Amino acid sequence: MKNIKNFKRYHPDSVDKKWLEHAVGAIFLISEDGQDWYECQKSFQPDTMKVEYEADGVIRSMGYDISGFCPEGCSIAEVLAWPQEAAPNRKWCFIDGEIVPRVYTADELREQATHKRDYLLEQAAKIIAPLQDAVDLDMASEAEKAALLVWKKYRVLLNRVDISKRPDIAWPEAPKK
Repeated sequence: MKNIKNFKRYHPDSVDKKWLEHAVGAIFLISEDGQDWYECQKSFQPDTMKVEYEADGVIRSMGYDISGFCPEGCSIAEVLAWPQEAAPNRKWCFIDGEIVPRVYTADELREQATHKRDYLLEQAAKIIAPLQDAVDLDMASEAEKAALLVWKKYRVLLNRVDISKRPDIAWPEAPKK
């Protein structure tokens, strides 16, 4: 099976390729062993799964049609078997010729938890703002006042989430809208 590594952009010397680069914005890639991306595509089997993966093994994309890939800064490998449970997302890696589940670092887990918390806080703020306006303007119904209280409690609980416990965080449940 093919495994062509580390494609980087280069500027071609040939007049035809230079014209393509400037006229239509074509990019030209070359692997670490000197293979031109457009030329080496012919060496892949048409009926095999191909994966485009980053230097750390994280799979960026997968598919059967090699012409749909643009592996700048990545490598391309053919694989015989794609794990049935492996959805095409960034939760899988290509390591030592195998598709394996991705193992996140502590920093990545902390970053994911922080992003989730911030997103949930943002969503809560969007709901709280008009409810708070109604209360501030003395226009709120009893249902709006009750909803505001529930959403503010939820926001406090989100702010108290201990990100250091990732990935085993007990996220508070959002109130029903």
